[in-house]
Amino acid sequence: MYDGKLAVLTVSQGGQVTVSYAWGDLADNKPGVADGSGRIAGNTLKLGRLPNGADITATMPSPGTLSVTYALAGQTYTGAFVRVSQ
Repeated sequence: MYDGKLAVLTVSQGGQVTVSYAWGDLADNKPGVADGSGRIAGNTLKLGRLPNGADITATMPSPGTLSVTYALAGQTYTGAFVRVSQ
């Protein structure tokens, strides 16, 4: 099991976004948080490479749910994120 959180901080015209991504233990990757940027096109969010070397792509199959692909150090992990209201 892998824990992660994705917060979209801003969305600009043309689909440009800024985000904050937090992750838990994953293989040799210790828990951390990183700010990043990316772009939304259709129902897909593609982030630029994070400082820890991870590449993240998320699609929204239904409102409030993201299907996420996280690639790091030659390994690819997939899972679902569910929106948490605060």
